Amino acid sequence: MKKQLIAATAAACFSLAGIATPAAAEVPITLKGGVGYWFFDHEVHGYETEDTETPFVGLEYVFDDNWAAEVLFADADTNFKDGPDADVTTWQLGGRYYWGSYIGEPMRVRPYLALGGGQIKFDAQNQFDDVDTTVNGGGGVRWMLSDRVGMDVEGRAVHSTDNNETDFLVSAGLNIYLGKVAVAAASAQCVDTDTDGVCDDKDRCPGTATGTRVDVDGCPLPVAEVASIKLKVNFAFDSTKVEERYFTDLKELADFLTRFSDLQVNVEGHTDSVGSETYNKNLSQRRAQAVVDVLVNQHGIARGRLEPIGFGESQPVASNDTAAGRAENRRVMATLEVQYKE
Repeated sequence: MKKQLIAATAAACFSLAGIATPAAAEVPITLKGGVGYWFFDHEVHGYETEDTETPFVGLEYVFDDNWAAEVLFADADTNFKDGPDADVTTWQLGGRYYWGSYIGEPMRVRPYLALGGGQIKFDAQNQFDDVDTTVNGGGGVRWMLSDRVGMDVEGRAVHSTDNNETDFLVSAGLNIYLGKVAVAAASAQCVDTDTDGVCDDKDRCPGTATGTRVDVDGCPLPVAEVASIKLKVNFAFDSTKVEERYFTDLKELADFLTRFSDLQVNVEGHTDSVGSETYNKNLSQRRAQAVVDVLVNQHGIARGRLEPIGFGESQPVASNDTAAGRAENRRVMATLEVQYKE
């Protein structure tokens, strides 16, 4: 029995690794299998149970990034000291709580706690058959090799409520998550009917004439005492290189900052929706930093006046469903307005 289950477990593990692609059916289930080792404190009909290795298989139903229900099954051969050989079978039903997320870059570590209950059965070659009710608790670490495939190492105490004895099971195994691993962009597209640079849902003065300088609420600013400048730098796909065609615009911004030397500037980086949310957040930060580096290294602006901020894919200005829209969203923005007196 044990050899057959070991072979089945190994086959399942390799199969899981083979289907670990985004094409897999996206159902909120984690499949798993591996090998464990029993440390028995159990006496059955007066016999001491010998420790033994055991294969196991299991399944988790994933509620969200942190909570999952699980079922675990293990079947192994063992011996009773000075007694007959036996088959030990257990199934456990319970739940897990994880820290961290399935979603994101690979090589992430997810500690977890496990708690549940079930049964453990000792079958001594038809001489006797002993079934105990159990509760179990423990914890471990899941190492995510990719968004879907991970490895578990855990320790678990399995307590018999019938005999008041506690056995321990340590295990290691391979698992694959079949649920969704991509997070859809939740941000609504900015609609700016009067093209003043302020989205309609935040524009307190809609309908301003084209070219009118406005404040952050979309309301006209006094013409005689307001200076403003807006920078927009677009980037090629997956690139952080500032193209030469934007050097003139960057010099104008540098001249503006030189004239108004007390201004602090937020340099905002953005991406399209291609790629993971975590990767795009980092890419947008690097794009903003690239523009800051040009202003510092080529125009002498103090680095402390420039704050690069990456927003990732969260603030699109055009649809990500078209190539032209995605090109518009791959950008760095900086908008400055200052009231002054000559």
